[in-house]
Amino acid sequence: MEDIYKLQATYFANVLYQQTGVVACVHLENNDDIMFWDSILQSKCPGHYYFITHSRSSKGIETSGSKQCLNYKSYLSKRFFIGIDSDLRYLLKEPKIDATHFICQTYTYSWENHYCEANALQERFQEKCPEKAKSFNFIEFLTAYSNAVYKPLLLLLHCIKNNKYDFTQRMFSNCLPKQCRFEELANNGKPLIERINKLFELHLNSKFAKEVNLDKEADAFSSINVTKQNAYLHIKGHNLFDLICYIGDLLCHRTNVSFKNDVLTRSLPPQNYWQLKKVGHDIIQILLHND
Repeated sequence: MEDIYKLQATYFANVLYQQTGVVACVHLENNDDIMFWDSILQSKCPGHYYFITHSRSSKGIETSGSKQCLNYKSYLSKRFFIGIDSDLRYLLKEPKIDATHFICQTYTYSWENHYCEANALQERFQEKCPEKAKSFNFIEFLTAYSNAVYKPLLLLLHCIKNNKYDFTQRMFSNCLPKQCRFEELANNGKPLIERINKLFELHLNSKFAKEVNLDKEADAFSSINVTKQNAYLHIKGHNLFDLICYIGDLLCHRTNVSFKNDVLTRSLPPQNYWQLKKVGHDIIQILLHND
């Protein structure tokens, strides 16, 4: 029986010959991803891209997600490539997830994290809500948030790499609220950061955690440019994105501003930080590849 992924990949790769003006066929995890990937593709190589968000599994069932995208790894090219969220793959150095193998990834946990990049977010907030921006600074908040999640993230990655279950993704996520009270936004969210630190405290002070060399873990991840300053971009996307949405809605209450639409996802952030620069570099490398 012929490989169903090979058959589909051949068909997808030939789409640009069947439809005039198509630059490439790109398989994404789901429909929600199109906005981000099309924005960055247009910024690097403008044109019409044919996006696929569902395809047939080996059992012939219509399916989606990163696992489905990666089933095509052996059959990708500049005419048919995939765009996926990095999740923890980048941090765990999963092999062959790169432009050389015609795979684009976000280099943050997910594409949602890019819209939460502190400097660009504060700039958009300042532009759309200048009065509100006088009382809350997302750069200050996300700097403190990144500091709060950094050591727990190192501990989590240590456990995943070493197949330990003393601190799991669920435990990590349970310490990250997706909602807060308006009072917790005082002083650029200091009370909320204190709550997060307190939730992580129990895990960081456990006997198990004290035996883990977090400095060694920090050195390993700094070699791939993951630091205390940008750790917030590498945590599970919805943990960050949903909280920022909630904070923004509280701040914009009784205004005519839709924080999510008018501020958070209004435009692709400027591509001046390494995670987004790397995405753009990969796109160019794939599309300029010599067959």
